[in-house]
Amino acid sequence: MFVSNRSIRVIARTSADFSREVEGDTQHVPGHFSSHPQLVSGAHEYDINQLRSELDLKVDNFNKRCSGFILDNVTDFTLVITQYRPLSKSSYIPTPPSIAKKKAVLNIKNEDNHCFEYAILSCLYPAKNNINRVYSYTKYRDTLNFDGITFPVKVKDISKFEMQNPQISVNVISLDPDTKGYCMEYLSPERQLQHHVNLLLLHDANKQHYVWIKNFSRLLGDRTNYDGASFVCNSYLNVFSSQRVLDSHIPNCLLHSHNN
Repeated sequence: MFVSNRSIRVIARTSADFSREVEGDTQHVPGHFSSHPQLVSGAHEYDINQLRSELDLKVDNFNKRCSGFILDNVTDFTLVITQYRPLSKSSYIPTPPSIAKKKAVLNIKNEDNHCFEYAILSCLYPAKNNINRVYSYTKYRDTLNFDGITFPVKVKDISKFEMQNPQISVNVISLDPDTKGYCMEYLSPERQLQHHVNLLLLHDANKQHYVWIKNFSRLLGDRTNYDGASFVCNSYLNVFSSQRVLDSHIPNCLLHSHNN
């Protein structure tokens, strides 16, 4: 396949149904998988088979390693192609109403390029009052190491931030306007550090803005038809029907992450 003379981002997504037998009962869980974003510029050909292979590997690993689940059927395969918008400037963007009503994120009202920094600080140092105001976190700015990292912080620089702040791991997801879902922008290779921070990257026509996801399951829980509380693996955005099933999934998920 070929694209026009502009930069685009290509992501492949698969949804599937899994089941397993536990103590005589059959448990059913959905699985949602996304490939890493692939940037394509100019009139270059990109390989859809590479994207499909990456998803096949994730499904296979989930099937074989993650708590004994068996793949029942693939319910969806989607190839998402969007225009690539580099992070050129950053300031406050209001939380979309569909997300705000879930009360799952904390959005700091900054007017500079430091939204990534404030989002991290809002997680590490929760404020009791004025929780979405910059001045509630400025006294903690010296606790983070941003040496050699320019603002606004680009997704590709998050791994450098993690190396310079070895007690912190970061995951970043973003909204997909085409599917009204989410995609993984950055998945930290680090696990079980002292602090883990999930961020949502918002964007409009001119800028992008990081906000802290304070309740990951509340944000993504509506991705399943299960009628009840949902529990989300924040590494691969998979939704489970109980904390027990999620807890049994996590050790295998961490093992898989360390082996890749």
